[in-house]
Amino acid sequence: MTPTISYSEKTSVNAVSNTANSSAPMKPSTTPATTEVQVPVQKDPSPAVPIQPSPFSDDPNSYRMGEFLTKYQLDNRPVSLLPRGLTNRSNYCYVNAILQALIACPPFYNMLKALPYQTRRGKSSTPVIDSMVELCYEFGPLSSAARRAGAGAGAGGGVAPVVPAGPPLDGGAGLRVLRALRPFPGSQEGRQEDAEEFLGCLLNSLNDEMLELMKLVEPEEPKDANNRPNGVVTQEQPPEEDDDNDEWKVMGPKNRGAVERRWAARRTPVADIFRGRTRHRLHRAHHHDVTDAVQPFFTLQLDIERSNTVKDALELLAGKDTLEGVSDAWQQLSIEELPVVLLLHLKCFQLDSEGHTAKIVKNIDFPIDLKIDPKIMSTKLKYTQKQRLYKLFAVVYHEGVEAVKGHYVTDTYHGQVGWIRYDDSTVTQVTDTQVLKPKPPRMPYLLMYRRHDMLPPHRATAKPE
Repeated sequence: MTPTISYSEKTSVNAVSNTANSSAPMKPSTTPATTEVQVPVQKDPSPAVPIQPSPFSDDPNSYRMGEFLTKYQLDNRPVSLLPRGLTNRSNYCYVNAILQALIACPPFYNMLKALPYQTRRGKSSTPVIDSMVELCYEFGPLSSAARRAGAGAGAGGGVAPVVPAGPPLDGGAGLRVLRALRPFPGSQEGRQEDAEEFLGCLLNSLNDEMLELMKLVEPEEPKDANNRPNGVVTQEQPPEEDDDNDEWKVMGPKNRGAVERRWAARRTPVADIFRGRTRHRLHRAHHHDVTDAVQPFFTLQLDIERSNTVKDALELLAGKDTLEGVSDAWQQLSIEELPVVLLLHLKCFQLDSEGHTAKIVKNIDFPIDLKIDPKIMSTKLKYTQKQRLYKLFAVVYHEGVEAVKGHYVTDTYHGQVGWIRYDDSTVTQVTDTQVLKPKPPRMPYLLMYRRHDMLPPHRATAKPE
């Protein structure tokens, strides 16, 4: 029997979340309340009008935020939050699914909660940061009494455990984030959207706002006569190339020359959590030189049409590909830098022969403990075995047989109660098997992993049942 996480207006218990519209509405639990916590349901006006940010120079809190972000060090301590669903006013399940997954990411949640955020400060230069901080403050800690109630509920007698949960947040919580992101591609109200596209837009927008704040307090690096940072050795760049990108020649294997281009990407706390780097290598037959491009990423795109497991998809990602129309050249991708939080996008949507978007529906195996094979890394000695091991903490699924329709749900791991599923406002507890073996047409779409060396000891050593 699947355990139920119930909610009442005055009872709260914490857990990680997931979403699924297909689930039946939850009935209030008859378990006696153990903790009195008043959590107001937030309301928000229609998101039709985007939030207009004010200039950074007009925001008195900007410099303070910039100082904080410049000095901030990641906090990977676990958090134990009261699970709360998110109401879906329209076709916003993709927003709810992503927000629940991000709230379940301790370094991300801890960073937002630590920001020197000021409420009621009029127009803000950072509407995206503001909307996410406000969302985080809607999720309070799980009380000790609630933990004991959740652990003891249903003990004996074969009764499924009931974990109290907070009331669902009104749809305004997610809509404030969406308003801050607008114009978001295709974000018309009522239209089905893509969760991965929303995630990328959200992370990039947070990163951009943080960069602007940090520029207020970080002195600009001196540049030479060619408008390049001093101390950077580069080759002359073509006029169409971005001056922020550095290119130089390095010695590769067997003393072969390699032209290497690195895309400049300044650090921010968001980048410290989610950003990795890939190396794209171009080989030309009958030439001694190779060309390398090192690029940042927030999500790794995995081809599942030709793969049945995440392990196979990662190996396929790093395989050699011949260049279309070029017979004497091939390219290969490898992972240059592993992020603290690894985001994997399983590409289950593709164009069919008629140019329409179709969904791939198949069983895909993915593990709770993911080992990154050294052979897909650009260097074998850079990371230890523990640093190449990841632990699953969130899965965003797409369910439905059509690409243009369907629904998103999210499973997240909670340290006190295990796996929790969020289906918009409905919250349920699920097993490892339910997480790892979804039944088609429900497909895993986004997998979120934390690196083992950043985990607390009890989570790092936990084994799947």
